[in-house]
Amino acid sequence: MSNRINPADIGMLNKINDKLGNTGSTGKVSSDPAHSTKEVRKQAAGSDTVELTSSAKLLERLEKTLAGLPEINSGRVDAVRTAIERGDYVIDSDKIAAALLRTDRELGD
Repeated sequence: MSNRINPADIGMLNKINDKLGNTGSTGKVSSDPAHSTKEVRKQAAGSDTVELTSSAKLLERLEKTLAGLPEINSGRVDAVRTAIERGDYVIDSDKIAAALLRTDRELGD
């Protein structure tokens, strides 16, 4: 028996997989429930085993990658703080808007 809890957007997961470099054996994430649980059904007949779906494997890799990154880029924080104190910090609203639109397009595909 398998349960699907809050299925993730397959397109988004494949984009994340591509960004991570797909160094593991997970391959592309499939939206076919039969494909993602095929191995589990095959093994469930004779033993108690668990096989993670490709989505779960990808999310696990992403979590490990993010865990290795620092939470705060201290050098960048110090540079921005200094620029603000000197009055040199300029907010480029066009650049921010362009980045937001680009992110929306990338996630919306």
